[in-house]
Amino acid sequence: MELILLIGWLMIINGALGGQYILKWMGNQPEFVGNQPVGVSPGVMTWWRELSKLIWAVIAVIIEVIRGKELKYLMPGAASMITIMICAFTGVIENIGFFYLPKYYSPHLYAPYVNVYLVMLPFFGKILFNASIRKEHWIGISLVVIGLAVPHIPRILGDSISASETLDFTAIIWVIIINCCLCSQQVLNNKTVQLAVKGVGPNALVMWREIWKMTFIWSALIIFPLIGSIIDINFPQNVSVEKFERRVLSFVNESDKTFLLSYYEKSGDEYVINKNVSLESEEKIKTIISDVGYNRFFSLFDGSIIPENWWPIFFVVLAGLTGYIYSFGFFKLSKFAAHYWVPYTNIWLAVLPFVMFLFGKEVTTFQVIGAVVTSIGLIVGVSDHKHHKVEEIEKKNK
Repeated sequence: MELILLIGWLMIINGALGGQYILKWMGNQPEFVGNQPVGVSPGVMTWWRELSKLIWAVIAVIIEVIRGKELKYLMPGAASMITIMICAFTGVIENIGFFYLPKYYSPHLYAPYVNVYLVMLPFFGKILFNASIRKEHWIGISLVVIGLAVPHIPRILGDSISASETLDFTAIIWVIIINCCLCSQQVLNNKTVQLAVKGVGPNALVMWREIWKMTFIWSALIIFPLIGSIIDINFPQNVSVEKFERRVLSFVNESDKTFLLSYYEKSGDEYVINKNVSLESEEKIKTIISDVGYNRFFSLFDGSIIPENWWPIFFVVLAGLTGYIYSFGFFKLSKFAAHYWVPYTNIWLAVLPFVMFLFGKEVTTFQVIGAVVTSIGLIVGVSDHKHHKVEEIEKKNK
């Protein structure tokens, strides 16, 4: 019965996770949002996604209560709530990154790398739950590393690769951050279920997680724009020529470019602002520089939660629905040690390059091979159920 439960939910989670990546990418592409500028920052997209997930979770909880579930089973207990709060905090950071990356890259380029943390799960399973580390894990880890390396073979051989087909430094930093967050998510999900009061179900845990995520993203959308305004982040006094031309001038129209260059003069390897700038011109400069996302960090939280273009929010709300489904599934399966089942939730990686090919993205043979080998590696790591029965972790509250 445990294996049937695993297989059923893993199929659902794979569909929901794959859908997440595609929907978030579509919501960040002008051709899918009415051929208009997206105009919605990753922070605002995260706010709408978590609101959507919270609404779906609340509806599910209301249905449970109507069907007779006692209200006391909506409170997981102090210890479990603490892990939910930590999990929600890392979840917000992770989601901001997941809305940043699709603005610049196709999902099939970065998706395999945000799952590198999976090779560490067997060791966390050993430390936290005394779960065995088997030879299959080592074989799986080797295949995952090979699969991640395969797409880079053309570059190693000296073939030229366009900038849009490689991850820049900022993207790599986000990949590292997301790996840390996702790894903590799996461990904390296990701990949340392990520490929860008996009778508290997945819907209640998802609801509380989304309540805390909304609290954290609300705080970020208020605090960081305030800090940015105080330090005039979008009104740089001087900026390097390379950075100003790449992050600002290359994105603005000719009229705005002429306006900016009437106030910023090139001095050596920097652009320096003129001393005499009226308040009206200063505000216009700030608006132009903010709109192009000059500062990659503070631009994550720019903009109103009520956007001019609602099409991106449509995709985000759909992503919230699929997000609720897989979050429920993760809590449902988190009664099992994570490294026994989490790798199976990433089989969609092998399919993603073909899906993006249908969207007209340039997908190389090496990328397809890499995704397939990575997926095989993830599967091999948990391939010996016949020798080791999948057992539930021991709950603290029985």
